[in-house]
Amino acid sequence: MMSLILNFEWVILAIIGAAFFFPSPIRDSWLWLLALLPVILIVRFIVARRIYTRTPLDLLLVAFFALGILNIVAAPYTRGIIMLGRPLFGLAIFTVLAEQARRHGKLDTLLWITVGLGGLVGIIALTMSQWTSKSDQLILLINMIPVIRGMPGAEGGFNVNEIAGGLSWLTPVMAAAALYYWPRRLPTVFFGFLILALFLGQSRLALFGTLTGQVVIIVTLIKSKRKRLIGWAVLGMACLLEIAIISNVFLPSNRESALNRDDSSLTLRVGIWQSGISIIQDHPLTGIGMDRFRYGPVREQYPAPGYESRILPHAHNEWIGIGTDLGIPGIIVFGGWYVVAGYMLVYGYRHGDAAARTVAAGVAAGLLAHAVYAIGDAIPLWDRLSFIFWWLLGLAAAQYVHVRYSLRQSGA
Repeated sequence: MMSLILNFEWVILAIIGAAFFFPSPIRDSWLWLLALLPVILIVRFIVARRIYTRTPLDLLLVAFFALGILNIVAAPYTRGIIMLGRPLFGLAIFTVLAEQARRHGKLDTLLWITVGLGGLVGIIALTMSQWTSKSDQLILLINMIPVIRGMPGAEGGFNVNEIAGGLSWLTPVMAAAALYYWPRRLPTVFFGFLILALFLGQSRLALFGTLTGQVVIIVTLIKSKRKRLIGWAVLGMACLLEIAIISNVFLPSNRESALNRDDSSLTLRVGIWQSGISIIQDHPLTGIGMDRFRYGPVREQYPAPGYESRILPHAHNEWIGIGTDLGIPGIIVFGGWYVVAGYMLVYGYRHGDAAARTVAAGVAAGLLAHAVYAIGDAIPLWDRLSFIFWWLLGLAAAQYVHVRYSLRQSGA
């Protein structure tokens, strides 16, 4: 009976995820759902005599939440404990994925669930994105795709740059899964959804990052010289297509060029970064407060040229953004996550089976792809799509746990 209850971890995550997808104040009224998480820990202890599976990230995760508590108490502006809701949900994702890998002794189930997640995100990105003038050269393709609006929590659709941040995490993982499960079609089809959505949205950094991530996939997962040559050829054609779009090859004569628009966007971002750096300089230990970069008084005190009357949700750089929210200690902890995750991925790739190597390469490529995106944009840890980052961290922990316990059982 207890083991059956543990299988409902996924149901509980899905319920909390659906509730936390809503913006405040709707999300605020569902915070009580987090009370379901200790129940899972209690049942897990009764069944397995542990409440979680230890990983090398544990201390840094504790440090992050300690900084969150400090931020609530000491930061100049705070919304209180509510801001830790989505990170706590993310932590639950992390622990469930690691525990699943240890309990079942394999990664295929997690890989298939990830494939399903990628397919869902790809369909959402294709049908619910708010296409902008950046996509004018691809309008014929866009007009062929059905438009869906009215999704609870995102009734007007998704900002194309926001959804691109999520796609940059998932697309390389889906590419790795497509290679692993070849010739099964579903992972390949879902990978196609994701990469098509990225090209149609034309978030430059998300695209550049994802194409860079594909280099990691080709080098680490394709061993056949012939197949690797095909991979390089496909990647080269994708790069040439993007160069053609940037060069306005398909641009109607009466539309603004992509290069002019990119120059203007970069100028605006420099002003945003300067605003964020000023906040970090004034509040190095705590930042201004979690998710308070957008707050009216903060915008007045640290203005960004071009955004005097426009909403500016974050610092458009994840490192500056984490610094504005949690101060320099937050930057250190955030960087530590990447370092330790990298260690776990390298360990799993070197010592693991084919599934572990697939997960390790896919997650490494996804984190790299998003890191490129994060130079000029951001999915803050308080954002609704941040759960994808926690999913990748959970996969990194899962493959590490899987490899460690497999080696221990084999006596290696």
